Amino acid sequence: MRDKFLFFCSCTFIEIITAIGVTTYLYYLGESILFLISLIIFGKLILFHFIMEYFDRKNLKQKIIKI
Repeated sequence: MRDKFLFFCSCTFIEIITAIGVTTYLYYLGESILFLISLIIFGKLILFHFIMEYFDRKNLKQKIIKI
């Protein structure tokens, strides 16, 4: 439960909320090209964070098993 609460204070959560806000606003304004560009850029950034978090957890579990 603690990990889930810490997620809301993390950089990843702030980036997700920012990405949703920016892309939604661009869609609302009718800027389809900027909407798609921001969707791609934010998508890659958020995906990178989730991949790094996955590998960090995987390495942590392997260290615990070795001990």
